[in-house]
Amino acid sequence: MLAHPSIEHTKAVLQRRIAEWHEHGHGLWVVRHLNGSSVGELVGIGGCNFWANTTWNLSFSLRPQDWGRGYAQEIAAAGMERAQAVRPDLPITAVVATRNTRSRKAVERAGLHQVWQGQDNHDPDPTATMLLYADRSLSTDQVHALTR
Repeated sequence: MLAHPSIEHTKAVLQRRIAEWHEHGHGLWVVRHLNGSSVGELVGIGGCNFWANTTWNLSFSLRPQDWGRGYAQEIAAAGMERAQAVRPDLPITAVVATRNTRSRKAVERAGLHQVWQGQDNHDPDPTATMLLYADRSLSTDQVHALTR
């Protein structure tokens, strides 16, 4: 999972996520184990959140020990279903680092298709690229808003 640099940063992220739920009726979830000896333990976070005032963005961040167990697909299916129930007019997208093969495969299994590839402006490596996936065609303005 992505580490936060400070408690203040974590508090700001939580406040933003709570506000998102109040404003848009949907956002990211905390995912925990429901069965077995690890009931209640954190699996990760994920779902669809409102992004760039233009789309729902599918994302998930799972603990490595929970990779390959189908959690990303469960999160994707539930998040996409809820996002479409709340605002079916908005596309569902996912932004993935090209080198992140697991996430690429997960969003493709969720039914999203690649609509753009370009420089990853969030990676300090100037050769890093990212992919934009969507469940439908996107306008040039939407692609720009999602990839800048």
